[in-house]
Amino acid sequence: MSVTPQARPQSPSSPSELDAIWQQYWVRMPEPANHLLDVELRFTDFSATEPLTLRFPAWTPGSYLLREYSRHLQDFCVFDASDRPVSFTRLDKNTWQLAPTDSPRLRIHYRIYANDLTVRTNHLDTTHGYFNGAATFLYCEGHQHEAISLTVCPPDPSWQIATSLPPDGAKVEPGQPQTFIAQNFDELVDSPVEVGLHRSESFEVLGKPHRFVVWGKGNEDLATIVKATQTIVETEAELFGGLPYDSYMFLLHLTGSGGGGLEHKNSTSLLYPRFGFQNQERYDRFLSLVAHEFFHLWNVKRLRPKAIETFDYTQENYFRSLWFCEGTTSYYDTLILRRAGLISVETYLKLLSKRIGNLQAIPGRHVQSLVDSSFDTWIKLYRPTENSSNSQVSYYLKGELVSALLDLHIRIQSEGQHSLDTVMQDLWQRFGQYERGYTDAELKVAFETAATTSLDEFFADYIAGTAELNYDRFLEPFGLKLDISTPADSAPFLGIKTATENGMTKIKSVTMDSPAQRAGMWSGDELVAIGGYKVTASTWEERLKSYKVGQPLSVTVFQREQLKTVEVMLAEPIPGAYAIVPVSDPTEDQRLRCTDWLKGFPSLETEG
Repeated sequence: MSVTPQARPQSPSSPSELDAIWQQYWVRMPEPANHLLDVELRFTDFSATEPLTLRFPAWTPGSYLLREYSRHLQDFCVFDASDRPVSFTRLDKNTWQLAPTDSPRLRIHYRIYANDLTVRTNHLDTTHGYFNGAATFLYCEGHQHEAISLTVCPPDPSWQIATSLPPDGAKVEPGQPQTFIAQNFDELVDSPVEVGLHRSESFEVLGKPHRFVVWGKGNEDLATIVKATQTIVETEAELFGGLPYDSYMFLLHLTGSGGGGLEHKNSTSLLYPRFGFQNQERYDRFLSLVAHEFFHLWNVKRLRPKAIETFDYTQENYFRSLWFCEGTTSYYDTLILRRAGLISVETYLKLLSKRIGNLQAIPGRHVQSLVDSSFDTWIKLYRPTENSSNSQVSYYLKGELVSALLDLHIRIQSEGQHSLDTVMQDLWQRFGQYERGYTDAELKVAFETAATTSLDEFFADYIAGTAELNYDRFLEPFGLKLDISTPADSAPFLGIKTATENGMTKIKSVTMDSPAQRAGMWSGDELVAIGGYKVTASTWEERLKSYKVGQPLSVTVFQREQLKTVEVMLAEPIPGAYAIVPVSDPTEDQRLRCTDWLKGFPSLETEG
């Protein structure tokens, strides 16, 4: 391939420089009700004497699954400077090859179906358009590192444009097309665009402008959210010693259900239930989401593993440290709320206890290590099956708890001189601020340097292995312990989870080595009766309370349309209550260590 642009400035800042950018994108949405984005890529002032290859990304950074974005692409066509069709060949599902041409300009046009409201896809309706770079734009192979312009054309004068991409500098009237500049394709992918009827509020931290943009209606109080967000930004900036951007945008979509976030260098996309802000627990969960995605602007977006120092958008990018990228970020998202004074010590420990309970309820923690969970993310985390809980563990969940234990361990081993903060600051200074990828060995060394000791055993047991986490070993020096209990009215353990499906009580999963599994019950069975009497998804657990541990019991199911009765031997109830509480008579040293960690010591009234 030989492509010879006449001029390719890397960071254009004036209209004259903008005219010289040879890769120019236009996005229009002339009929929002049809969910179709009109996308046009213009190549200007170039010559292609050999075939030109265009590729469409298959995934987006931060969401580790091949999502095959090209399945939403249609009406692909190419024209030269005289609007004559240019021939092309489809090489594979993501790749188009254009024939050589002596035309000084090319225009590639296609449309993207946008009706999937998530943080990693595109959505267009009569109130807004939202699009992500990886789900929208082709790239010219061999020229991903060159400047690209993006012109967004709102369908209505009342629609506003919000993105972290810098504008080209030209003054634009509201509702009119506006052009933005990406220094390369990575920046274009990393800068989602919101166009529509949204509202926003601005604030400043460390002299840098921030904007909170909200689309949708709910019971949120934007002023309160912005105030809390400002505190979160200040707290995280203090940890890392500043803010590595010129401006930042929080983009929140309010919806009927679902939730999540996707991090970017200079912005983040958040999705949250529209009525999730008045209940304190749900509001705290939202603030954790904000803190999590904002923390990623350091950890992952700039501080990232060697394997994703540069992105290959066409295939899986394998690495083994997602437990640190996501798990450590998850640990900090709630800890930041405590440091910012947005939640109490007791609330923090309650949330941490709940996550311990969630992990302990997953049999897969005995099967899959954090390293394997990280590596297998492309085929497992986002593709759960009925056996997932038996065979895998989340690098988010276990990674968070392992990060907490590492923090406590470093504090003890270094006699209070270092903490996990030390690790983050060290990695940021040596790798993150230069966007130089770290290896697994370099990551481990950073932890060991902070701990002032070898962590071979810890990493072998808890990160590369599947040893049970010893919570009390790490909590005790901080005057805390883990209380584990089973409510007195708990039912004996059968080992199934059910859901109502088309009026039937369907078994959705069966715990490995449980009474149900040993008796031959399967996921997909329809649960009909226990002890000869009909049960439903809402009654079967209560019915089990009528039976004793070790008592044989008949369970009737439809298994592949065949009525089947099996005999099970009920087991001991699974512990269902986990609480981190103060030890009896904590010492002054224990209190001081806990206060250094959590900026306070929990009330002794929480014990028991």
